[in-house]
Amino acid sequence: MRVGLCFDGFYSITEMVELAQLADRIGMHSIWMSDHLCFRDSVASSMAFLAKTERILVVPAPLTPYSRLPIISAMALATMDEFAPGRVWATTGTGNAAALAEAGAQVARPLKTMREYMTVLRKFLSGETVDFKGEIFNVNGAKMAFTPSAPLPIYMTAVKDGMLRLSGEIGDGALLSAGCAPAYIARCAREVRRGAERRDSALKAPDIGGFIATAVSADAREAIDASKSFLAYIFRNKHHAENIRAGGGSVDQEGLAAAIARRDWEGAKKYISDDVVRAHSIAGTPAECVRQLEAFVAAGLDLPILLPMGTPEGRKRAVELAKRL
Repeated sequence: MRVGLCFDGFYSITEMVELAQLADRIGMHSIWMSDHLCFRDSVASSMAFLAKTERILVVPAPLTPYSRLPIISAMALATMDEFAPGRVWATTGTGNAAALAEAGAQVARPLKTMREYMTVLRKFLSGETVDFKGEIFNVNGAKMAFTPSAPLPIYMTAVKDGMLRLSGEIGDGALLSAGCAPAYIARCAREVRRGAERRDSALKAPDIGGFIATAVSADAREAIDASKSFLAYIFRNKHHAENIRAGGGSVDQEGLAAAIARRDWEGAKKYISDDVVRAHSIAGTPAECVRQLEAFVAAGLDLPILLPMGTPEGRKRAVELAKRL
């Protein structure tokens, strides 16, 4: 089984590099560096991982049109590939709408924006002179001075139906957010396949990857508590409402969003019940986590990507879980 590793950028670059080296030694498939605003930068961190590892793929996730123009993303990806040829993939996506709004950026016309962004980004990465007149982007003859050694697979982050279908149509893969319950993953996989029906028949069918919050501990209570802050952070976004329902639980998203806005993390965690953690993540002993992971893979994930939770030692245990897989 291919198994990836995800970092959320909430802890130090030093620790992430050490875990990246461990993942490389274990033989994990890939490292996916999330781009959460106000935390560690995905592109800068990804270059550090490439410098300190030997074989593992590295993927900044996602490069968003609301903070990075297509040419800026193309420059970053081509530079990374020049440094470590064949070890770089890419992910595009709208990003976290709530965090973007806090930073003064608004997510507008996401489907049109992402379709144009993918088109322009691929043109730049292929070395074309780009003349593009779209509804969102306009490029007037820019051309990259260097390009990647080979075409880079580009996944698209998606949660809602329209973006899932678009990722199936034009992406090399779809990337699902951490916190998706297995029942919701199965639903997402169906939408990606629907989009793939509009795909060029010569193209390979899109992969489906997904982040899975992973807390490993001999103490079940410790493991469950370890995932609550992260789930609180992402479940404040309204687009997760259907996902939460699919998991069989309920979350007061308005109250949660207010607590996060105050940076009241302890208060925010109270909105995430133990049952919600169990439905939307894997938590427990290594053996329990392996069994729980089976439900996520069976739901439709081609590439499960573990997002380590908890203390530094707990996060190390989450990476080491890959040895069992």
